[in-house]
Amino acid sequence: MEVDMWKPWQQVSGWGRASNERAIGNARRATTALSRRRVERDEVDLYLRTREARLVPVPGAAPRPA
Repeated sequence: MEVDMWKPWQQVSGWGRASNERAIGNARRATTALSRRRVERDEVDLYLRTREARLVPVPGAAPRPA
């Protein structure tokens, strides 16, 4: 009769795999969040640049308040 021996590397490999899968998921979520922020920042920058281009000074008008 054989006795099943404890094999710690089998337990660790399962933990390692799960840990790696969590890390990959975290990296994907972070990449998505950063991409969305970059797109939003670019859209705001474009909006502000086009708005500045449309502003035409009116002769005799008071300067814009700060």
